[in-house]
Amino acid sequence: MGCAPLRFLRENNRPIEMNPHMQTARHAIIGAAAFGLALAMSVPAQTNPQFTSVSATDEGAIRLAWASQSNEVYEIDEADALGTNANGSTAWNLLYEDYPSQGANTFWLDTGNYTFVPIIPHPKYAPMRFYRIVDKGPDTASDEPSAAIISPGTNAVVSGELTIMVVASTDQPFLAGTQLYVDGQAMKMADSTTNYSNGSINYELDTYTINTCEWGNGTHILFATVMCQSANAVTINAPPVCTGHGVSAFIPVTFNNLVTRISFSQPSFDPSSGQIQQVSAIFVSNSDWTLNIVDINSNLVLAATGSGGSMSYNWDGTGKSGTNLPNGIYYYYITAQTNGLALPPNISSTNNGGGSPPSPGFTMSSSLAGPDAIELWAMPADGSGAAVPLILYPPGFDTNELLIFSASFSQMMLQSESASTFTANEGASGGDSPDGAGSGAPAPPSAQSTPPAPQRPPNNPVRGLQGTFGVGCDSYTANGTNGITLGPLLDGSGLGTHIQFEGHGGTAYLNYEAMALSKFGASAFASQMQGWGWTNAIYKVDDQLSINDLTGSGSPFNNVNLVLLLLHGTYGTSIDYAANGCKQMYFPITSGGGGQYLRMSQMNFGGSGANGLKWIGIYACYSLYHVNWSSMKNAGVKPYNSNLHLLLGSDAACYPSLTFGTYWAKYMNYGTSTNAASPNPLTIRAAWYQAARDAYKMYKVSLPDGASSAVMAVAGDAACMDDTLQTNYSPMGNWTYDNNPVWP
Repeated sequence: MGCAPLRFLRENNRPIEMNPHMQTARHAIIGAAAFGLALAMSVPAQTNPQFTSVSATDEGAIRLAWASQSNEVYEIDEADALGTNANGSTAWNLLYEDYPSQGANTFWLDTGNYTFVPIIPHPKYAPMRFYRIVDKGPDTASDEPSAAIISPGTNAVVSGELTIMVVASTDQPFLAGTQLYVDGQAMKMADSTTNYSNGSINYELDTYTINTCEWGNGTHILFATVMCQSANAVTINAPPVCTGHGVSAFIPVTFNNLVTRISFSQPSFDPSSGQIQQVSAIFVSNSDWTLNIVDINSNLVLAATGSGGSMSYNWDGTGKSGTNLPNGIYYYYITAQTNGLALPPNISSTNNGGGSPPSPGFTMSSSLAGPDAIELWAMPADGSGAAVPLILYPPGFDTNELLIFSASFSQMMLQSESASTFTANEGASGGDSPDGAGSGAPAPPSAQSTPPAPQRPPNNPVRGLQGTFGVGCDSYTANGTNGITLGPLLDGSGLGTHIQFEGHGGTAYLNYEAMALSKFGASAFASQMQGWGWTNAIYKVDDQLSINDLTGSGSPFNNVNLVLLLLHGTYGTSIDYAANGCKQMYFPITSGGGGQYLRMSQMNFGGSGANGLKWIGIYACYSLYHVNWSSMKNAGVKPYNSNLHLLLGSDAACYPSLTFGTYWAKYMNYGTSTNAASPNPLTIRAAWYQAARDAYKMYKVSLPDGASSAVMAVAGDAACMDDTLQTNYSPMGNWTYDNNPVWP
């Protein structure tokens, strides 16, 4: 496969340098993908940082490192091409947000972002990727939180399933949660969370589980981040909500497995669209192997066997003897036993299983297996840039000003080690071979049964797609921690009078706090739904979400089955004559640093057909305030049409939460069972209530002055109140209302 030319980009007349760590050529040479790489820095009102290294792992992920300032937060953007706008500027896509500084030097790994719509694929699938790092400025909390990985210990040698325990603490009122990274790649949310307090200090203990067989053997770096807030953003005209971030120490851990690099060709597998799921793995020694595919109830649906130094099995989604299987969750288990045979020069395998035959070409190139091969490198003769493989320069390139020399890849890595304590090699595979255990580690086991896979993002253990969903979120952060202030709203009487919100005077300007946490909650919900086989069809955050997206029957959200909106909400304490003379609910929707109110009466949710909207949750304060809901009902004002089954919301103040959406998705798809083999999905209504109970309990939220409890609510067609995602009923036209206290 040919290699796209490497392009050096100048922005604001500042050259961007490449570091000798860069393995882009290596990646392209072995034929896994071909791409060019260019970088840009954009730092509004901040000191310009500088890249310190750019490298590619042997999996094709791009590792960026830059000189940073302590206690600052960064945004990482990407573009597939430059100068795409009419005025010659570049349309950047958000790739990752609010990434905390790691001190004087910060690194991050690009493995794509599969929760966005459209998705940003893994760099190995991209022909070209440009990056921009935006310094969003320092944290605003008075004290930073702390995080530490307490298990495993530094330099531990591990195999199979690894449990990682992270403890975080803060003296701020709100500990927002941790995020685990492996080699800079963000993992899925914690499996379990425990919160507790000791005086003025709040603590959180999170437990994560990963399958180490999904990485290569060798040294890998674990670290965790944590976020805290000074308050919950629920009160109108409250002081700004300040945020802080912390990063744990880096913990090097050696993965030591017989079965390594378990991978999947499809992040979410849909055989109805003709997809084939290729399950691949590499063995440290020539092995006899078995692949078992098991459903969520631990039933074996298919087995395949083979031998060799690697395996590649193409599953067409059918069971034994080609039987049809239902859509759902399926896990992959690999068992291997060394057979005493030597590994072939090019790692390969035979396949004796059922189903579709394997692709003929699952091999590992000898160029990757032999890191000491000598090749030509080039760098500017004046020393102004880093050395890169000569093959990156396109044919015909003028090399007169280049210094060209020969060296092995490992020699270049050794040369660069002194410049960084974390080299590209540490993020890939250590040792003397692509999957060696690394010097000092014991030999990998001679027999191994792996944990269930996949667990590593972005792969999901699904067969078939369950339906479609959408996410809308407004974080009110365009003005930093100041939130957004909206002016009075005319009440439609023609008398020049205004709506009174929550008893405030009609002419008052009201401030709605920034809710940075909502964006992370939206992403967590999307990731969880994708993990259960749902397709993310709409994902709109901040300025992507316009007031027109939420009004009328033409709303794009009416074209998906399930929607979650995360917004501020309020209720009117005076009559709205623009809505048939009732009291109703309102939602501030931003546009840049400004915004406007969305009346609930402007909504018309519900869609017909297989992909039509059936259920929508509005996670916002007072989104279903019972007094005003009754007023709307009595006035004949309906924010829904005959196609909608349920409208879920809050009958009181609603607290920003990192975990609410995750719980709601899990409980609807799986239930609350702790037995992995015994799923028992809750109804959509019951899941809404239980998700709020667990989210509020975890954060031990304090209620606003005068409030006795937090109350969630569900309004819906009486025939649909017990809908589940798996079984639902046709609306009959008779709507009812239900609410439940969820805290304390």
